[in-house]
Amino acid sequence: MIEVIDDFLPKEEFDKLLNRIICKDFPWYMSDTSDYPGDNNTQLFHILYNNNLPNSDYFSDFQYIYNKLNIFALYKVRLIATLKDNGKSNKFHTDIGTIPLNKVNSKTAIYYINNNDGGTEFENKEIIKSKSNRMVIFDSKLRHRTVKHKTGDDYKYVLNLNYIKIE
Repeated sequence: MIEVIDDFLPKEEFDKLLNRIICKDFPWYMSDTSDYPGDNNTQLFHILYNNNLPNSDYFSDFQYIYNKLNIFALYKVRLIATLKDNGKSNKFHTDIGTIPLNKVNSKTAIYYINNNDGGTEFENKEIIKSKSNRMVIFDSKLRHRTVKHKTGDDYKYVLNLNYIKIE
C-alpha cells in the first residue's frame, strides 16, 4: 500500500524547514550517481542520518517529521536535490539494499519539499506527483524511481527516510 498525505506539516513547521534548506548557506554535496554507481545521474544530497548515527548538525531540525512518522528505528535520512530532466531515466530500486526486509516492517517515506512536474514512479506504473508538503509512505520492498522534473525550479527537493515504524 502506498499512503499519500498532503499538507503533512503545519504551515509554520513547513516554512521553517523550507527556509532552512533552500538557501545559499545549506551544505549540499554533489554526486554523479543517483541510483547505481556509474549511472551518471547527477544530484545534490545531504545525509542527515546513516549507519545508526546522526551524520549532520541539521539532523535535529527534522524532529517534528520523525515524531509524526512514529519511527522506532532509523536506517537512513537524506535530503536530495535532483536536477531537471537530462534525458537519462532513473532505474527502479529500493533504498536500503542488503537489509533483510522480509524480517522487519521497514518503511520508506518521501517528503516533497517543492512543487514541480516530477515525482516518484513505482514498478506497477503508479506515479505520485511531486507536491510541496506531501508525504508518501510505502513498504521499503517496493521498487521505485525518480521521475525528473522538466519545468519550474532548477531542483526538485525531497527528504528521503528509511525506517522501522512503531506498530
